[in-house]
Amino acid sequence: MKISVLIMAGGIGERLWPLSREEKPKQFLTIYDNKSLIEQTIDRAKQITSLENIFIITGNRYKSTFKKYMPDFQNIIYEPIGRDTTAAIALGVYYIKEKVGDSIVVIVPADPIIKENKLFIDSIKEAIERTKETKNISIIGIKPTRAETGYGYIKLKDIIKYNSYNVDRFVEKPNLEKAKEYLKDSNYLWNSGMFIWDTDSILKKIKTLANDTYNKVVETYKNINDENKALEIFSTIEKKSFDFSIMEKLNDIICIKSNFFWDDLGAFSALYRIYEKDENQNVTIGDVFVKDSNNNIIISDDDTFMAISGVENLTIVKSKDVLLIYSNNEDNRIKDILKDIKEKEELKDKRKYI
Repeated sequence: MKISVLIMAGGIGERLWPLSREEKPKQFLTIYDNKSLIEQTIDRAKQITSLENIFIITGNRYKSTFKKYMPDFQNIIYEPIGRDTTAAIALGVYYIKEKVGDSIVVIVPADPIIKENKLFIDSIKEAIERTKETKNISIIGIKPTRAETGYGYIKLKDIIKYNSYNVDRFVEKPNLEKAKEYLKDSNYLWNSGMFIWDTDSILKKIKTLANDTYNKVVETYKNINDENKALEIFSTIEKKSFDFSIMEKLNDIICIKSNFFWDDLGAFSALYRIYEKDENQNVTIGDVFVKDSNNNIIISDDDTFMAISGVENLTIVKSKDVLLIYSNNEDNRIKDILKDIKEKEELKDKRKYI
């Protein structure tokens, strides 16, 4: 059976503002390894299948961005409007079914940091084999390295073979006490948001469990060349995540227990886990000089030279026309700032910076 890859690239990455913006969302950032996150994802996908079987699904609002940064990539599916991951996966898989035919689809997000690529590819190949053997969905679980409250977890049941396990249940993002318990228990893994299943099984299950979404996706596809009609249909789809509407209702889920480095890079605080730090525990990116300062994250994303002295525990980001400064590990403040810019009348002239 053919292998296809569907890359989910619809998010903006608000907590990485001002690096991530409407005209250059998170997946286009070059934060690690001198390539954008989505380019790294495509490079990994090319180790799984051929380029013509790699597809990206993203929002229609990013059409000009993809044309600017990825003009030569052909297989891009544009959602008329964002309606969460059930609709996105349904449209993407339906498109692949029509263009490629029956295949096993490896569904991955566009923007995680993944190191140890060989271990990653080995896990994906094992998942593909389990799905071929059983016709069941396979997912990738990551062995936790810290008590993390920002990720969902997977609880394993019995082993099938090699690194493949049956799934007991999905666990919502825990509090710190629970996360510490999960770290000690080898049956709990981080949920990476990667799914491997064949086209027919995915579409049949969505049709059964999210019938209205399925029917509207099919109608949208039939009208994909009529932007107004496609938008009219797609915008009436109820927003539902794939985990909530499909995964949590399935039995016989297979999880591949994986050990490669994985981080979803949800906020600037994640850079402490990804980058080497200087002797004073500072992470610096770009043209930065630091003196007598400790435990800072400092980023210059343009030609600005930044000289920092005598500060502690700050995140400082300079990107084009915006300077952002806040206390470390308070990444949610960025969403509050953006909310104010979007809603407060006195800040309406600052909306161009979003």
